[in-house]
Amino acid sequence: MYTNIIKSSHNYWLPLLMLLIGASTHHVTGNSIPTATTPTGVFETRTDQVPSGVTAALPLPAASYDDIDTFVPFRSDSHDNFSWQLLKAVLLNDTEQQNNVIISPFSIKLVLAMLSEASGTNTKTQQELISTQPDIRSTNNVREFYRKTLNSFKKENQLYNTLNVRTKLFTDNFIETQQKFTATLKHFYDGDIEALDFGNAPAAAYAINEWASNVTDGRLNNLVTPETVQECVMLLTNVIYFKGLWRRQFYHTFEGAFFRTQNAQTRVQYMEQTEYFYYHNSDKMRAQILRLPYKGKNSMFVLLPHATDGINELLQALENDEVKSAQWAMEEVKVKVTLPKFHFDYKRSFKETLQQLGVREIFETTASLPGLTRGADVSGKVKVSDILQKAGIDVNEQGTEAYAATVVEIENKFGGSQTIVEFNVNRPFVFFIEEEATGNILFAGKVHQPY
Repeated sequence: MYTNIIKSSHNYWLPLLMLLIGASTHHVTGNSIPTATTPTGVFETRTDQVPSGVTAALPLPAASYDDIDTFVPFRSDSHDNFSWQLLKAVLLNDTEQQNNVIISPFSIKLVLAMLSEASGTNTKTQQELISTQPDIRSTNNVREFYRKTLNSFKKENQLYNTLNVRTKLFTDNFIETQQKFTATLKHFYDGDIEALDFGNAPAAAYAINEWASNVTDGRLNNLVTPETVQECVMLLTNVIYFKGLWRRQFYHTFEGAFFRTQNAQTRVQYMEQTEYFYYHNSDKMRAQILRLPYKGKNSMFVLLPHATDGINELLQALENDEVKSAQWAMEEVKVKVTLPKFHFDYKRSFKETLQQLGVREIFETTASLPGLTRGADVSGKVKVSDILQKAGIDVNEQGTEAYAATVVEIENKFGGSQTIVEFNVNRPFVFFIEEEATGNILFAGKVHQPY
């Protein structure tokens, strides 16, 4: 996430990056799960016979895992409401265009939390920003929430080195940041500050891009351009990089039909395996939900509508409480998983969406962000002009890579059954990636066209 403060009426944006990328016999407990088959009217992507062209992508795995996968949903009865309100608003907005979508709700929440640290005490700006944080009622609670969350990310993901969250405030060298904000950024958000000569825009852009590239293992090389730097005085940057290996990797691939609509299909590359996974068939959402765990404390959840053209109906029913209820109802059953490979990028402005959700003051000339900078030239004279995010995802046999870039523009105001369940993802679907130790939604989106 980047917060930038503009010297004049020119706007600037800078992204935040994220990148994501798993036998032994199991005993099924609990109530039996009804067999879920391909919905009526949807042709099978493949038959029981292996079609010509099927490849074994990797050697067959040993019949054991390097760790035990026990899934217990995060202790909360629901996901945080803001993340799911944000996700639903974005997904519904892009339904008619049938776009692939991926966003990072956590990155948006984090940048808003950091902005709340710079806002005036008990101002409307601060109240609106804090309202986006789940079950948090004060600034101190916001700080502690992110301090504990970021520490948990490090602890739970250090074994597989799957998740890296970095924050850095880049400032023009004439800017002096408020000491309290500097200390807060370091202690609670694990953030650093680096002064650059923004007057030498090519050199400043190179330094920022090198930092982002190093954090993301080379996935993000052109985060900013000299043109986007030259009118800025400050960039508050948060980069999240995730690369996870499936706990149960896919070893077979083939080409098959993907039904974008009832009457339109395309050929895509599928991955397939039959194993024990946590699964639930939700009548309320009219969708199947499957958990695909990564090594470590992260999992992808895939929500597959019953009907070929059921993606819009699923989005309308997509509520945080319903999703959480489905997670609690999941049971470990044997599932034949057929999942397309997909790889795409996505970007959008969040200004209008956030305004619809009640975050308005930071975009107005009445915005209160006095804690961010010192000096007569910029102090008390800034507002957020936009919040942008660029994201992407790459799902393959080994795991998932996903990345997202959030930009905040700040400008001068004055200018259990033995039956094998079939989970055949051959139509548009919704997914989200959850850090299960904290319950945070790192990434979420929908797929209309796998690539």
